[in-house]
Order: sequence, then C-alpha cells, then structure tokens
Amino acid sequence: MFNAIDFARFAIGTAAKAVAKVPAVNTRFHIGDRLNGPWPEGPFLWMHGASLGECKMLLNLAKFLQEDIANLPRILITTQKVEVVEFLQESGGQIEAAIAPADTQTAMKAFVKKVKPVALVLAENELWPGYISTMRTLGVKPSVAIVSGRYRSSFPGIDFSPVGFASMQTGGDLSRFLNVASKANIANTMIGGDWKILPWVRAGKDIARNENPTIDTVFVSMHMAEWASLSRMIVSSIKRQESVVLIPRRLTEVDAFRKALIEQELLVVDWPLVQKGTVSIVTHFGLTKDVFSKARTAIVGGSFSRGIGVHDFWEPLQMGVATCIGPFATGQKENVAALVREGVLTQLMSTAGYARRNLPDPKLVSTFLTHEKAKIQDSYRQFVEYIRSIIPQGAV
Repeated sequence: MFNAIDFARFAIGTAAKAVAKVPAVNTRFHIGDRLNGPWPEGPFLWMHGASLGECKMLLNLAKFLQEDIANLPRILITTQKVEVVEFLQESGGQIEAAIAPADTQTAMKAFVKKVKPVALVLAENELWPGYISTMRTLGVKPSVAIVSGRYRSSFPGIDFSPVGFASMQTGGDLSRFLNVASKANIANTMIGGDWKILPWVRAGKDIARNENPTIDTVFVSMHMAEWASLSRMIVSSIKRQESVVLIPRRLTEVDAFRKALIEQELLVVDWPLVQKGTVSIVTHFGLTKDVFSKARTAIVGGSFSRGIGVHDFWEPLQMGVATCIGPFATGQKENVAALVREGVLTQLMSTAGYARRNLPDPKLVSTFLTHEKAKIQDSYRQFVEYIRSIIPQGAV
C-alpha cells in the first residue's frame, strides 16, 4: 500500500527517467548514474554524506572503524556530488566511493541488489526516507546509524524504526529529532558533538600552533553569492599588504572568482604560491589542511549570505587558526552561539568590523575543544559497540 512518501518517491523516479533522456541534463547531473549505477559488488557497510565536509568526516570514520573492528565488511561511501566521488576515489585506502542512488523504488532496488548493504551510516542530516525504509526490509535488527547528526526537520511521515543509533551534535538537535522519532524507541541516542574533529580527538594531540604563519588570512569555502562581502574583506586585507588565500566552495566557481578579483585590479596567483598583497586561489579539493597549517586567521564561508549554511569551522580551530564567520550561521546556529559565547569563534555581523575584529583567545579555544573531545570520545566508543552488535557473521 502506497503512502505519501512512497507516492512522492515514485513520482520523482518517473520524472527522473524522463529527464535522463535529455543528454545535456543527464551529463550535467548524472541522473542515469543515480538511477542505474554503476555501483560496486557488495556486501558493504554503506555510508552516505551530502557533500565534501560530511564525506571527509565519513572517510576518517571509515578508516578508524577498519582499525577498531576486526570483522568489518568493506565500506562504500556514497555522496550527492560527482566531484566528491572523485575526491574519495583518490584518497586511497580500502574504501570505495560511488554516486548516491536516487531515492526511488527502482533505483534503491538496483542499488541493494548490487551493493548488499549490511548497515547504513548517515552523516548529519541526510535522512532520506527511502534509504531508511530500505534498510528495514533487509534485516530484523535496526541497522541505520545517524552520526554527527543535525536535525531541524524532515519529510513528514518517515518511519525511524530502522534507526538503532543516533549521535546528535547538540542537545537541541537531539531534542528535535526525538520529538519526531519518539515512536521508534531508538535504543542508543546521545549528544555526541561534531565528528568533523574526530581525527584530532583520536590523535590525542593538543591544538596545533602556527609559529610562523605565511598566510595572513584564508577565506575558506566561499561562494560567489558571498562576493559582495568577500570583496570588501579581501580589499581591506590587500590594502594592508596581507597575504590572502581564497578557497572556493565549488571548483566550478574558480574562474568566476578569478575574473571578479582581476576586475578589482587585484593581483591573483594560484596556490601554493603565496605573496604579500596578493590573492592566491586554491583550484583543487582536499588542500584545506595544507593551507591552514600556514595560516594565521580564517574566515569561513557560507556565512555571508542568508540560507547557504555556514561551512566547517572546526578544522581551522583544531589547527590553531583564529577563526571567524559572518552574520549567518544557518545549520549550525546552536553550535555557533555556544562557540561565540565562550570566545572560541568570532562572528562578524558586518564586514565593516573586519579590519578591527577581535581574535579568539587560544586558551579559551583549547579549553572548549577539550570538553568537545570528551563527548566525541564517548559517542564514538558507543558507535563502535553498536556496529559490532549489528554486523552479521560472514558478511566480510
């Protein structure tokens, strides 16, 4: 019997098949791949994330699970972004990557037949109803885990009974999620912090310190939609003869940023070249760690245009980079409010205060991250035990 969710998935699948027949659209959005694969032959522990930040977190998580669980099946990470699939495939290790299946009945049937998922790990807020309901049909035990979860809302009527583990970033996320998932009686729920800093937590190291930074300011994960604010801040830095690095959120916008900077009569070079009074543009994925290791301050994108969603501010914080965001914290309002309140993160309510911004106190950052470390260690330990409990014998 079809319910509203099933009908919506069926309608989307029908429309997608039709659109996939248009070559230009299919090439751009890879609709055929989302409907039919190719996907690797399983069985797999299936992980899914929306884009680069979530998938980098899942990639680290996958490697740690392989170290901690002896009989772990092979791991497949799926994502909505084709360029992120390429990044994951180039990351090495014994982890496979593929484009995520469309959340339709036909696509999920083909995906399951090929991949044979033994469990599903969803990153942050990727609560696709068909993904969750499909796992219910494959086993008796709840075999879906939500990690580093963020929750505001979801498609009405999702059956969360296949979820056996939910580690949410904040108390607000957990409370909102349990309000809609109360009937599911999920056995393992907790406030587990943001797992983007799990590698730092696991390494047991103190916050890094950049003793001789060669980059004055890095603007990371910036969108062209933020150009009006971004250009004012970059011009302000260049007038003070600072060295600036720009990391676009989307590689497809690199040329647009370059053109806009040149039109401002600014000197532009490509990373890894860095010069005073010059903007260096990063043109490849996966280089943020290298940039932060040389940076004094960071400005995080997604926060200067309403509705985009602020991007990962944990990575520069854990590397000892004084970190600032803009006036908008969509998707992370509770985390940002706590970090700003504790003096760990600086929030610029307008670009007028950019040149005079107060930088966070490294001691406050260290104290706060120590508390986060304890939450993440405990939630990860419980996650490992959950995965061990649901892995079927002989699934490797």
